[in-house]
Amino acid sequence: MWRIWILNVAIAITFSTAAFGQQQFYDTVSVNGVTRQYLVYLPANFEPEENLPVMLHFHGGGGSPEVAIQFEVDYRPLADADRFIAIYPAALLDNKGCTCWNNEGPYSNGIDELGFAAAMIDAIASDYNADEDRIYASGFSLGGSLIWDLTCYLGDRFAAVAVVAANMWEWTYSDCSSVPPTGMCHILGTNDFYAPYNGNQYSISVALQNAHWVSINNSEVTPIETPLGGGVTQYLWSEGDNCHTVMHYRRQGGGHDWPSFARQAIWDFVSTYDTNGLIDCNTSSCIGDINNDGLAGVDDLLIILDAYETSDNGDLDEDGDTDVNDILILIAAWGPCQ
Repeated sequence: MWRIWILNVAIAITFSTAAFGQQQFYDTVSVNGVTRQYLVYLPANFEPEENLPVMLHFHGGGGSPEVAIQFEVDYRPLADADRFIAIYPAALLDNKGCTCWNNEGPYSNGIDELGFAAAMIDAIASDYNADEDRIYASGFSLGGSLIWDLTCYLGDRFAAVAVVAANMWEWTYSDCSSVPPTGMCHILGTNDFYAPYNGNQYSISVALQNAHWVSINNSEVTPIETPLGGGVTQYLWSEGDNCHTVMHYRRQGGGHDWPSFARQAIWDFVSTYDTNGLIDCNTSSCIGDINNDGLAGVDDLLIILDAYETSDNGDLDEDGDTDVNDILILIAAWGPCQ
């Protein structure tokens, strides 16, 4: 453990933030009286009024935010290009002297990672006006194991997630049934010692895991299989009525590492989601259906009445305000969308 600690300190000392100026810094949040840290990266020319999505990455066991950026995934160039906030949470030293994430279940050491994630999201939304409908997360190795916990126990806070080099623990799987659908991307090598592809006494197999999330997301049951070269095959279970997909990348012969294609593949996947599912999936063509539930009805009328002469949230005729004309348009469209 002391070697890992020295490596983390050395990287933190030599890890330059000068090129990014005030774009990159540590922030803190208190969880049950414990101060937790996370590295914040704001995209170039960030403006406080922007309402940007957030990409969190949870480092591997024994790592740190700096180690994650150096040796796992550096989201900063994508954050600049595609306008999102990148967050790298830091694990606490556990009772064995390791910056290792705690997991729910029989081996929990009591560190409240779920509380940390929830408090961190609240703080990011408050401090940087982040879009809470577009919170994404990725994780590597033990950080990936934590992603399964976050999705199963805190799933309503994440629009889509990605896990690299980790499978669900048996105990997480047994607790993870009545959970919200979540965009799910998983990348694993067939020779990964930490997460055996076919499972073991601690973690479930990839096949069972995929079937589990296909069921939760109500995705199509037959995947689209696409060979990508280099021993990588992509499996996509397309969206069903819930507008959520499941994506799996099988790395034939791949070990316990972060593959070079993962950064772009993950962002391309998660960025198509908000908390309702695929962003373009639930778009309604019904003019009176303000809340996109496929019906022009009472809920839409309540939205109009709440916005009446105070905002344009119910402005169906697009004249700049919400008034009686919008109510008349809704009444004319009343009923299921055609």
